[in-house]
Amino acid sequence: MNKLTSLMAVAAFAAAPALAQDAEWETQGLTDDAITIGVMGPFSGNASSYSKALIGMMAYYDKVNEEGGVHGRKLVAVQEDTACDSAKGLAAAKKLISQDEVFMLQGNSCSGVALALRPTIEEAGLPWIVAHAVSDSISTPLAGNIFHGVPTGSANGRAMAAFVLSKPDTENVAIIEHSNDWAHSYSNPARDYLKEQGVEPTAELTMERGQTDATAQVLKLRQNKPDFIIAALYEAETAIFLRDLKKYGMGDIPVMGTAGTDLENTLKRTGDFDTVKNYYVIHSYVDNLDGEKMKPWGDMIHKYYPDEELSTFSFVSIGSAEALVSALEAVGPDLTRSKLIAALEEVRDFDTGILSDPITWTPEDHQGVKGSAVAGFVDGEPTVLKAWGQPY
Repeated sequence: MNKLTSLMAVAAFAAAPALAQDAEWETQGLTDDAITIGVMGPFSGNASSYSKALIGMMAYYDKVNEEGGVHGRKLVAVQEDTACDSAKGLAAAKKLISQDEVFMLQGNSCSGVALALRPTIEEAGLPWIVAHAVSDSISTPLAGNIFHGVPTGSANGRAMAAFVLSKPDTENVAIIEHSNDWAHSYSNPARDYLKEQGVEPTAELTMERGQTDATAQVLKLRQNKPDFIIAALYEAETAIFLRDLKKYGMGDIPVMGTAGTDLENTLKRTGDFDTVKNYYVIHSYVDNLDGEKMKPWGDMIHKYYPDEELSTFSFVSIGSAEALVSALEAVGPDLTRSKLIAALEEVRDFDTGILSDPITWTPEDHQGVKGSAVAGFVDGEPTVLKAWGQPY
């Protein structure tokens, strides 16, 4: 054996375990009859209402499984609680990746948690479909294995501002928000859109998570007399803010909220329709929550989770699960992580029948949903709107 041949043999021997490990990694979490999917969400804590998004998604898994799965494989959810806490979320992600060895990840509410997880999941390389959290920074800059299956903050923020300006004679717009990345993911693109239209926010206030009184902010707004308020606040703080607006005689000012809230839960938290009658929220769906187009999805959730109380969050992650199943079907039975990622990047104008906009992923853009409708109370009834006074 000459020296070159000897070196090649040594190199081949050294590379063999790595190649074997790569092949093993490609099918980790995969068996002949199951695909394990790590599902992280706030199943406990003060943001636990967001876990409804994961319940709806897992009900869709159950539906697919009852119909035979995908190429004979069932979708098996492995749940981990993040409690909307970054440290707990990171521990959950590491457990799912290293200990449970799931094939892929899907889910996640709470953008702050998802942002904290991004470096770990990007390095691990397994497919991750973000099905609820909206911060743009989760999926941009582009990471080859991370896909957004809902409208991001930038898409929603611009849609929020466009709706605000669609109300005739709106010139004085105020913004109230948390100081975290989640809130900025809505408020920054909303500001940009307002400024593009020649409208400079006249007041920009902060209300932190956990704050139990909004008196100071509301009194400042009362001096400002806005035509419309953009509120990038979580559910609990939104309810407090709306109650204090009414308390100080400002309940008639319309408020535009984020996908972090919904009309039904906000009404329950305040317990008073007059407090929420002028509250509007981003609405990602083709119909009202109890509308004809949403009924089959609600029936599906109740089939597998009979006691589940439906809210807007219950439906938000189902569309990305549909897109996942479509990609899995396209790959065929010879499934690997790399093949799934490649198939996800080929999803084009995918009509979920539930989201107001289709899903498109490309190798250059993993933010799949580019627009959103708005929901508000019209004549006392939740109504989906394209613009002020215009039903969807």
